[in-house]
Amino acid sequence: MANSLLAAVHSAVAGSVDAGLDEPETSALALNNGGHMAATTVPAGGNPNPGISQADHDAAVSAARAEGFTAGAKEATDRLSAALGAEGVKGDAGRMAAALDLAVKSPGMSGADVAAFVVENVAAAKPANSAAADYAQQRTAAAGLAAPEAKTDGKSDKSALAAAVANTNKRR
Repeated sequence: MANSLLAAVHSAVAGSVDAGLDEPETSALALNNGGHMAATTVPAGGNPNPGISQADHDAAVSAARAEGFTAGAKEATDRLSAALGAEGVKGDAGRMAAALDLAVKSPGMSGADVAAFVVENVAAAKPANSAAADYAQQRTAAAGLAAPEAKTDGKSDKSALAAAVANTNKRR
């Protein structure tokens, strides 16, 4: 008689072909030569005590983790530097933003591939004016805001000023 539902289903399907698997705790990996659970299980390497202490194991794991972190950070930095510093991308804010976005969203692409894709598919920004021309434009714009509007006929209207002067002179 089966002790579990799994064993009952197995015996119904397999019949009496394999009578040794009626018990749920029996498996090919856990049986010793007599068909019973082994009192001591031997690891795959063969020696239950491989000779390394838990402290040595933990130190080795920590060192490997730190080494992997350092290598991964260097690889990521080199990839982003290659993508953002490539000719045609460097200095162009639109292309740099597109390269950064693509590099973050496509971790499988190399930095050179990201840069090549961006240069080919993102339009370059218009070249900036020289600093002197830009300064002159700013000064002209600022002066235009502060200056009063001139009349189109070239003559200025002084009637308001003349009336104010005449009114002041009357008081004297």
